[in-house]
Amino acid sequence: MPGAFAALGIFLFTSLSIPAGIEPGCGAGLATCAILLGDFMQNSAEIGQGSGLHAAARPRGTPVIVTVHGTNDAAIDDKGERWWQTGSAFTNRLVERLSARGIPQPDIVPIHWSGKNSDHDRLKGAETLARVLRRLDREGRSHAVLAHSHGGNVAVEGLARARRSARRGAIISFVTPFFVRKLKTVPRLIALFQLVLGLVIPPIMLWYLIEILPSDSNKKIESIVLFGGLFALGVWSLIAGVRKLARRYLTERRFARSLVPSQWLVVHSPRDEAMQLLETAADINPEYVTTASAMRSLTAFASLAGVVATVAFFVWTGSYFTAPIIEKIKAGEYGLSLGADLTFLLVVPLIYGAVFFTIWLIARAGGAWAYAKFLTSAIHGGVVGAAFGGDDAFKLVGVTRLPPYLVQAREERIEAIDLGGIDDAALFVAAQSLYNSVVANDGPEGGIANPDAMWKRLSDALYHNAYMRDDNVIETVAEHIATTWQGMRQGTGKQTA
Repeated sequence: MPGAFAALGIFLFTSLSIPAGIEPGCGAGLATCAILLGDFMQNSAEIGQGSGLHAAARPRGTPVIVTVHGTNDAAIDDKGERWWQTGSAFTNRLVERLSARGIPQPDIVPIHWSGKNSDHDRLKGAETLARVLRRLDREGRSHAVLAHSHGGNVAVEGLARARRSARRGAIISFVTPFFVRKLKTVPRLIALFQLVLGLVIPPIMLWYLIEILPSDSNKKIESIVLFGGLFALGVWSLIAGVRKLARRYLTERRFARSLVPSQWLVVHSPRDEAMQLLETAADINPEYVTTASAMRSLTAFASLAGVVATVAFFVWTGSYFTAPIIEKIKAGEYGLSLGADLTFLLVVPLIYGAVFFTIWLIARAGGAWAYAKFLTSAIHGGVVGAAFGGDDAFKLVGVTRLPPYLVQAREERIEAIDLGGIDDAALFVAAQSLYNSVVANDGPEGGIANPDAMWKRLSDALYHNAYMRDDNVIETVAEHIATTWQGMRQGTGKQTA
């Protein structure tokens, strides 16, 4: 059984990933203008371009179900066996149940994104989703969104970018650990610097232009180009800084106002392994480095620093002290004067002691505590960042089970021990089976010779991936989609500001 636990541990570690939410930012007036300008430019660039909506050839009245996969679940094709692809067991069964409720043959439109544990890639996937949703809205097609795991965070960001639509129906997320994010320190400082430049440079350049234009200078064109260019750069800097600082705040407002809470159905189980791990990773506050260990490290460093400082001192002043000694040795003078010249060696313990005790005193005056806190914060930030996939401008500050800023969303909490054929023992059985296949070396079908087979064997045994195989879950999803769309037709599903 230890082998099974080893395989289980490797699997859970390699599959660890943390999705993302949103965080308040700063004020609205100028920020709103900056965001709207950016969105206008983005929307303009989309006109005439493909959005990835392969179902556009169907009649415009045909409803659409947009599917968003999670981490490590990407594929190139729209059709396939994965839950989010057309022709999969899940989508086929969902279409059947929707047909029974008077919604015949809705189109399935998968959203393709890398599926990597990368916040940058999730945000790029959100842009793809937003383009598809905007196109569906322009075409007048009713649509719903289904997302699993990290795909739910792609959906949150994509819906905020797409804005509200009277044609948007149900939003369903399966066991998404929704992220709450905060702008990292360095991007925040850069944004503040851009904001200051944008506030200072344009007024100065504008004043220069006002002074130069009425004058008789023969270099008006050069001045206009120079100062006008600096003015434009200052305005760009201002817009860029405001966008970065206010993006989270405005995303929060736009997301919360784009949906009626009853549209969103959150499906999850308290037994879900990934959710438990991610919530724990976000909430723990470990002490990786204690004050005592930091004290020992600084004491050792003090000894090394003393040696380095002493050597550096003699390298810098060596010729001054050693030149008289060398001359006396060459002349054969070994008297008291040579001994007097060698007294410079007495500075060795002075330099070493001064450096050593300075660091020693700093460590005991609170330096060791501060050093321990710094190292713990850096290590924990690295661990959480790796799990979060924090390769973009935001860091993780929390994980929630309901969509951020939409806490009134409908929640379907599945207490069943058996979910889609999975129970509490399934993963351990799969891990033991995998371990046995490795030990038995039963060929490439099992074991580590076929990583894809190993991954599928273990991932299929998780509660986290069992929702789309469960008949009761599919029934609940179909009912929510049908009810929301029917409410829209009757005028009860219209969105409010």
